[in-house]
Amino acid sequence: METKYAKAKFLDVFKYSFGGLGSNLAFFLVMSYLTFFYTDIFGISSMVVSGLMLISRFIDAFTDPIMGMLGDHTRSKMGKYRPWIIWGAPVLGFLIFLLFTAPDLSPNMKVVYVYVVYIAYSLASTVVNIPYHSLTPVMSQDPYQRTVIVSWKQGMGTVSQFIITIMALPLVEAFGGGKQGWAIYGALIGILTTAAFWICAWGGKKYDVCDMEKERVPMNMAKDLKLLVKNKPMLMLMIAFGTDVLANATYSAVNMYYFKYVLNRVDLVPKVASAILFAGIILLPLLPALSKVFGKKRLYWFGSLFSIVPLVVMWMKPTASVTILMSMMAVFGFISRIPSNLGWAMLPECSDYGEWKFGQRADGLMSSSLTFINKFGMAIGGFIASFFLGLVGFVANQEQTPQVINMIVFLRFGMPVLGYIASLISMAFYEITNEKYSQIRTELDERKKD
Repeated sequence: METKYAKAKFLDVFKYSFGGLGSNLAFFLVMSYLTFFYTDIFGISSMVVSGLMLISRFIDAFTDPIMGMLGDHTRSKMGKYRPWIIWGAPVLGFLIFLLFTAPDLSPNMKVVYVYVVYIAYSLASTVVNIPYHSLTPVMSQDPYQRTVIVSWKQGMGTVSQFIITIMALPLVEAFGGGKQGWAIYGALIGILTTAAFWICAWGGKKYDVCDMEKERVPMNMAKDLKLLVKNKPMLMLMIAFGTDVLANATYSAVNMYYFKYVLNRVDLVPKVASAILFAGIILLPLLPALSKVFGKKRLYWFGSLFSIVPLVVMWMKPTASVTILMSMMAVFGFISRIPSNLGWAMLPECSDYGEWKFGQRADGLMSSSLTFINKFGMAIGGFIASFFLGLVGFVANQEQTPQVINMIVFLRFGMPVLGYIASLISMAFYEITNEKYSQIRTELDERKKD
């Protein structure tokens, strides 16, 4: 007899998916333009930016799991996770504006400013995003609908990618260009981010509920962290997902440099971004069915494998024709969407595995682990790009040496290949197949009946 799982209503899923818009607006804006903004607009050296990215991730190493555990142990009339989203969203939105504001300061004070604002932004992102991702397994117990929910979230993320990668430069110019244009655009994104997260919290209202009569379980960090360390599938997912994010972050961090200094065609940025974006849109409605047929593990592995192909082609021919560039990037946009989307859909499986194996559920902690690895991969990608560009003598707004050009090409295409190879190796050790997960869910349901 087929198991009947508790499901979320479509309208609630749709509202909750706005979290994908809010989360990815900030994600794509920072990943695609912050390094460029700091070096070419604000006048900060690439080495300073690389140090900032690295230090902030060390801070996240402590704050992310703490936030996950705080969410798991929160009890309020508004739920476990929603209060953090509702109150944290406007703070996050304001800090996005400050990230892309370039006040007139001395060189030393500029460094202080970017460190304070970026670290504050990172903390606010932690407070909002970890509870947001923790809501996914709370919204639905159905494995297939969970993938559908993630697809809706990523679909909204695609909207944010359009707003950032395609509309950013034209809107910055429309707002006056330079410092003024970026500041107004940052304010716009901050407002949209706040509104999107509030709609997301509204969608989760019926499902994020707490039994106020139940005795509160005190937070035990050591005990909770052991649940993560002993969860082998979660560790393998973190490595695979993190190296995929690293690949995409390095690729994105040098995006503007590639078009500006290698191709001398900044006008191609929105066109190539459109090709990548719309190719990814084609995949999204197919993902739930594909994961059901092939299994998430197998689909993830092949997604990482075939993402390498267009990168290698462009690595060998970095100044190929516009037609080849557009074609290869469209292929990359389609295939690379598979692992980047599936990672979040596999997260509830790892939470279920932990409950099945160790008898305790920790959705917030598991979500915080993947959120941390997402931010860590993004920052390390930015650090690698900034560090190696500085190492070979990159100086903004001038003709670059052959060494700098070669480094930009390697960071754009070669480094991501290494990231995807690492992902392949890790995912080979991920043990939750379709059959294994079916067994886990059946046994968990039987325990609840007892």
